[in-house]
Amino acid sequence: MAKYTVNDIRNVALVGHGAAGKTSLADALLFQAKAVDRQGSVDEGTSVSDYDEEEKKRKFSIDTSVLHLEHDGKHVHLLDTPGYPDFLGSALTALSAVETALIVVSAPNGVEVNTRRMFQEAGKRGLARMLVINKMDADNIHFDQLLSAIQETLGKQCVLFNAPLGGGAKFHGVVNVLHHASGPAPTDCLVDLPTARSQLVEAIASCDEGLTEKFIMEEPISDEELVAALPHALADGSVVPIFCTAAKKNIGVRELLEEIIEIGLSPVQGKKRVAVKTKGDQSEEVVLEPNESGEFVGQVFKTLSDKFVGNLSFFRVFSGKLTAEQPIVNVRSGKSSRSGGLLIMQGKTQKNVTEAIPGDIVAVAKIEDLHMSDTVANHSPAPKLPPLTFPTPMFGLAVEPKARGDEQKISGSLHKISEEDPTFHVTRDAQTKEMVMTGMSQLHLDIIQHRLKRRFDLEVVTREPKIPYRETITSPGEADHRHRKQSGGRGQFGEVHLRVFPLSR
Repeated sequence: MAKYTVNDIRNVALVGHGAAGKTSLADALLFQAKAVDRQGSVDEGTSVSDYDEEEKKRKFSIDTSVLHLEHDGKHVHLLDTPGYPDFLGSALTALSAVETALIVVSAPNGVEVNTRRMFQEAGKRGLARMLVINKMDADNIHFDQLLSAIQETLGKQCVLFNAPLGGGAKFHGVVNVLHHASGPAPTDCLVDLPTARSQLVEAIASCDEGLTEKFIMEEPISDEELVAALPHALADGSVVPIFCTAAKKNIGVRELLEEIIEIGLSPVQGKKRVAVKTKGDQSEEVVLEPNESGEFVGQVFKTLSDKFVGNLSFFRVFSGKLTAEQPIVNVRSGKSSRSGGLLIMQGKTQKNVTEAIPGDIVAVAKIEDLHMSDTVANHSPAPKLPPLTFPTPMFGLAVEPKARGDEQKISGSLHKISEEDPTFHVTRDAQTKEMVMTGMSQLHLDIIQHRLKRRFDLEVVTREPKIPYRETITSPGEADHRHRKQSGGRGQFGEVHLRVFPLSR
């Protein structure tokens, strides 16, 4: 039996714009929960999350990293996602596996492009959202302006949950806004605590009729009532709490971890996934209840090809329980496979577990047939979850192997990478006879080339793809001609009437 129940699980994705400090925050949360002995550092190349050689070299996340920690009897699955738009697909898949999106904002830079994008994407999926203003120890931070910009851009439901004490180099802690009902505020608090608390109480009360009536009648509302209403307020999006941290200095991290545990949604409280069950010609929608006694259903949200371990498939369990000895059925193909055991990941390290319950995020190795978006179950037919959706890659380069004899090798290698990355496609142009790889940007394809060299010892040459230009007419025309030739014998005669016009685009 697992040491925890479904109600004890918290699934959280760290999302936001690049360089906001998501990975540093993930390392700090792991260290705060004593999941690791030493706090990792992106700058020093010791991060638990950014373990890939390319990530260490470039000092930013390229893939989603799967982490976990335990604190105060609760089990947290933490997904650290890349922040640059070039790797958006990896961040979107992480949202499909969690109940809560922790959107990290850089205090010096404020709300950026991917901050808004991930905030909206999490809202579309019905996830609870929390904002973390990180790097509060940076210089030139105008906190009141930053808070106003967040509320203007993302909505008035974004309310301060803990307030910063000091700013810049003087940032040294946070004070809880909700539980600060009376008494003098710290002299170096950057906000007016009574006003901030009033905004927070109003936002929480708006999702509960009884609390709304009390708020309007100016009757006292206890902290216990507000905390009890918070999960519902988070679930319906009427409250987006804001926290303040300085991850590298481990300031505000303990308070953030405690709130993830206290008010974060469990799989029971979060939005339930809907699958389609087909029987013959009939199909019906099925709500997947996070119940251990139900039918086992999960979905693959990440795959990885490792030259030492082989294929790793990461999936989230939405219903039922899976043990290490049970076969796994791919609902898409109907194929049943036995895994080498269930793995729980901590960056690149892995540990065997005996079972997975609803809400768990686990991996299995060496099952070749599993791909991104596949639904997994114990038998077929079973409810099938809808496929994950991704942006269409638009930046293309023609590619060919640098060395003769690698033609077969390049096709298989690029295919393996395309299975891991849903925003990377490989096609062969039937007209130009070129192999074309398509990604989100030049940076995206540069990193693909480095992976080919490191993983498969394959060097490639790239160039702009050829464009198969075709001439066409732009306006209508017509002509008539009569042909006659009589030089003895039977003779020749022909009449031609020609009319041409352009087709509509």
